Amino acid sequence: MKKTYHITWTTFNSRVSERMKLYRVKTNKKWIFLDEQQEYEITVILEKIILELELTVLAYNICNDHIHIILVLEEQELSKTIWILKWKSTKLYKDLHKIEDKINLWWQKFDYVFIENIIQLLNTINYVKNNRKKHWLNINKKLEKINFCKKVIT
Repeated sequence: MKKTYHITWTTFNSRVSERMKLYRVKTNKKWIFLDEQQEYEITVILEKIILELELTVLAYNICNDHIHIILVLEEQELSKTIWILKWKSTKLYKDLHKIEDKINLWWQKFDYVFIENIIQLLNTINYVKNNRKKHWLNINKKLEKINFCKKVIT
């Protein structure tokens, strides 16, 4: 049975986890913070992948160091689907910019929350849609033209 998930993942090296602090993991690799053009390019790439995979997306937002997405899918498909989205978007982004070096666009892990009811879903959609405001980011005008999310009747 399909379930609805609020999923987030971050750009490479943009956040430090509690585990990293605990084990004093140090990294000397460059942080990845996306500008508005990169956000747009990655969103176009993700839209293409999402359409290819025929995924149901209820909400999406990209910020300079992370992505929020609400997906409807089978529980056993969750990890593999996120892996595909992250791996393929990195590959297509590298192809677009003719980058031959090994880069990690995304952090390895992702977080998710199972959405249990319509109230939680509506609140989460609102949270995702307004996430740029929470982080004091300008509205990315280029992103307004892209909408691969399914409509949710309220």
